[in-house]
Amino acid sequence: MKGVFVTGTGTGVGKTVVCGLLAGFLRARGIRVTTQKWVETGATDGPSDIDVHRRLMGDPGPVPEPPPADRCPYRFSLPASPHLAAAREGRRVDPAVIEAAYRRLAETHDAVLVEGAGGFLVPLSEELLTGDLVARMGLPVLLVAGNRLGCVNDVLLTVEAVRRRGVPLTGIVFNRLPGEGDGTRAEVQADNPRIVAEITQAPVLGEVPLLSDPARGAEAFAAVGRAFLERWRST
Repeated sequence: MKGVFVTGTGTGVGKTVVCGLLAGFLRARGIRVTTQKWVETGATDGPSDIDVHRRLMGDPGPVPEPPPADRCPYRFSLPASPHLAAAREGRRVDPAVIEAAYRRLAETHDAVLVEGAGGFLVPLSEELLTGDLVARMGLPVLLVAGNRLGCVNDVLLTVEAVRRRGVPLTGIVFNRLPGEGDGTRAEVQADNPRIVAEITQAPVLGEVPLLSDPARGAEAFAAVGRAFLERWRST
């Protein structure tokens, strides 16, 4: 077990929560796991995505935390695509820096969960899409989809982009989002995972319910975690 790239159908679909809860699930089973985010944009003085992962993962015990620069090599203040956020600060995302940081984490952990920024094809620079770097590094993908009206098209497009690059798809996780739980959409939300599984023939690992406090979501996430682990160990 080594790395998996946690991508989403877009921004705000729950990648951070899924990544953190999955890391906590693995840690609770004795797996030495850490998380990484190659590029975080919209970074302010508030908690970073890595901070959220840390809170959701729970107590690491006596194991020392990896250096912050390895867990998140690039942070930019502008909430935008990495290529633009970097350019605004006169900087550039160097894939060699990302690959070196990932290798250092992989050397000391059983699993490295990498949360992407935005969707699978977000540009890291003018010349490099996120998905192309994922393919180059040989990381399988876990796809997170916000379960809402219109998400089926987003999932199908992302699955197609992943497969066109020869990247293994570990599975798809649906995530319930705030404001999407009214009764008129219940039939749509129930059907979304079914139709996605039927069309893509990809494993749908389950759905994360709407969590009032994700830090208390370990039990609700357990079924997804078990499905992921079974899939992960079989590949």
